Amino acid sequence: MPPSASPSWPLQERPWRVLALSTLALTLACASRPGVSAGNEERPVSSACDPERDRAAILQMAGNYRVGFAFDETVGFSEGYTPHAPYRANATEWVEVLEDTPRKVSLQHVLMAERDGKRTTLKHWRQDWTFEDTTLLEFRGHRTWERRELAPHEVTCTWSQAVYEVDDGPRYEGYGRWTHAHGVSAWQSEETWRPLPRREYTKRSDYDVLVTTNRHALTPRGWVHEQDSLKVVLGPAPHALAQEHGLNLYTRQPTDAASTATSTAWKETQGFWSEVRDEWQALFQSHPRLTLRDSVDGKPRYEHLFALENTAASERRERIRATLERFVETAVSARATPAGE
Repeated sequence: MPPSASPSWPLQERPWRVLALSTLALTLACASRPGVSAGNEERPVSSACDPERDRAAILQMAGNYRVGFAFDETVGFSEGYTPHAPYRANATEWVEVLEDTPRKVSLQHVLMAERDGKRTTLKHWRQDWTFEDTTLLEFRGHRTWERRELAPHEVTCTWSQAVYEVDDGPRYEGYGRWTHAHGVSAWQSEETWRPLPRREYTKRSDYDVLVTTNRHALTPRGWVHEQDSLKVVLGPAPHALAQEHGLNLYTRQPTDAASTATSTAWKETQGFWSEVRDEWQALFQSHPRLTLRDSVDGKPRYEHLFALENTAASERRERIRATLERFVETAVSARATPAGE
């Protein structure tokens, strides 16, 4: 979830190996359900399954980072389509541990930005990791998310990663395995459907969903998030528009006065956002299939929620709940159902 564009990054060449994804990914993207494997055979339990080592790798993603975002459309798949210009941005982020238990780790990203010569902090995205998670909240296209239940044997030794918006609303969730071969701790997701990224959803309407394989790996200086994505158009005849390769590079910085102040500022609002997360969770439980409006009263959801931060504690929870309910569409559009269902 990059913040703002910057032209300062040099263009990096990307290998054409990503083309190998196209045929298989497009076939799966147009299937009745994303990420469902053929057949119900049980997966063998890996002798290398080591959840404590996995969890330690996830926790290493916390801290102070300089982040570079690079996205390149590598090829177009529709007649006459011209790949868009590369996207480059950078930011400084503090990654705070919200929760750390043997089966779940939650990490909150907080942006550190300069405004009018002053350093400010901005709540950014969140990632929740859950071991052997049998319930996923999957993006289904057209502002719709749906709960999906997995059998225990399908998730043996896996970790799900759920990613949330700046207002703790849903973004995407996928699952996969951590490996630690050759001295590299890395996680790769099953194919995952994602909404349009913030850098594009206000500027483009020519595709509906990113069909992505996500990879996270620790590096000697931090960690990296690599993404191979198809930009897919849904509807009566689903098809791929283009392929994109993304590389988010997190370079660890020393903990300094600015990052310490950012952590302190986040903790001052943590009680409010804990209540917001609880109300989102209640909403997910009561709506197995959830379609969310883009705006209410001409304002996006995050503006409504951020405005409630200073509400009196006695009425805050009720107002959060009422705000979220206003964004739920009572009738799910037929467009939100991918072909084949």
